[in-house]
Amino acid sequence: MTEFDPTDLDAQALYKLIIGSITPRPIALVTTLGSQGPNAAPFSFFNGVASDPAMVMFSVGSKDGGAKDTIANILEIPEFVVHIVSDAIKEKMNVCAIDYPRGVDEMAEAGFTALASKKVRPPRIAEAPVAFECRLLHRLELGRSPYHLVVGEVVYFHYHEGIVDERFHVDVGRINPIGRLAGRGGYTRITDRFEMPRLKYGGGVQPE
Repeated sequence: MTEFDPTDLDAQALYKLIIGSITPRPIALVTTLGSQGPNAAPFSFFNGVASDPAMVMFSVGSKDGGAKDTIANILEIPEFVVHIVSDAIKEKMNVCAIDYPRGVDEMAEAGFTALASKKVRPPRIAEAPVAFECRLLHRLELGRSPYHLVVGEVVYFHYHEGIVDERFHVDVGRINPIGRLAGRGGYTRITDRFEMPRLKYGGGVQPE
């Protein structure tokens, strides 16, 4: 058994343990808008946290000199769009991860097509198979860096044609998302899937 006491480790070691153990992580490609224009950046500390109302969260680390552009923009305009990253747009997503100076439009740099959103001011990305327009509900500062935990309510859903059926079932194969792994440039695809129904107490399986 290999064991560690967090109080004996520095921030880099803790980071390696977390990102190496919690995998794969979904990726949120987040667009925001501020006084210096739009911004797009990917975050893999991301997930859904509630469904009624629909809510998502992502966590943004700090950078030298203060908050990253995503947080700076959300503090100005408390709205954002979360996009699910598909295999088809992975290279463009990676361009958005570059540490550009503030005011650079990452969507333009990556060759994405910006579209007007329906209910929020930040633009959305046409090429992303799924986009959630969100309004900020909570922002918490966590840890010593700090990290900024952002929770938003989904106020509008966008899907490419053929992903959602009439029963609101989402075809994840048509999304073809990628996930983040540890290391420099570690990613995975959902090329190996299986089903395992949830069991009921007393026998049988839970209905869908």
